[in-house]
Amino acid sequence: MVSMKPDIKLLREVKLLKTFTDAELGELVKLGAPAHYEPYANIVIEGELSWGIYLILEGLVGIFKTNKLSGDLYDVGQLRSGSFFGEMSLIDSNPRSATVRAITDCNLFYISKDTFGQFLKKSTDLKARFYESCIQSLVSRLRELDDNYVVSQYQLWKTALKKEAA
Repeated sequence: MVSMKPDIKLLREVKLLKTFTDAELGELVKLGAPAHYEPYANIVIEGELSWGIYLILEGLVGIFKTNKLSGDLYDVGQLRSGSFFGEMSLIDSNPRSATVRAITDCNLFYISKDTFGQFLKKSTDLKARFYESCIQSLVSRLRELDDNYVVSQYQLWKTALKKEAA
């Protein structure tokens, strides 16, 4: 795989950018930088300062989270082409909340927080559309997390009750 700048068609597949016009997407292409990662390379590390968003153009990444009690690293999910990560860094200045590692060869497109912020300042409508898209994405992830939590708690209780009955 060779690092490449995305075309508008590729950016159109990124859900977070769905509200942008082709002209706005064309502008974003000029503002970001392509990045290539080989399998097993860490792209971002939990706890590092957070400075921008990554769009996955090609490849598969794993999301890993550290258990704060044990220090163990857990695989919590995967993202593929058309997905993104680092969007929270566009909203706050907190450190990365997870480690993201390339599982396959990955072509990504990186846009820094400062550059993206300048892009959004061009219009209040543009900014509102982006933040609405961000909220929809975060709500979707929260609902998925909530569903996973309920299932895991059910399985935990089911296992505990079986052991108690035995």
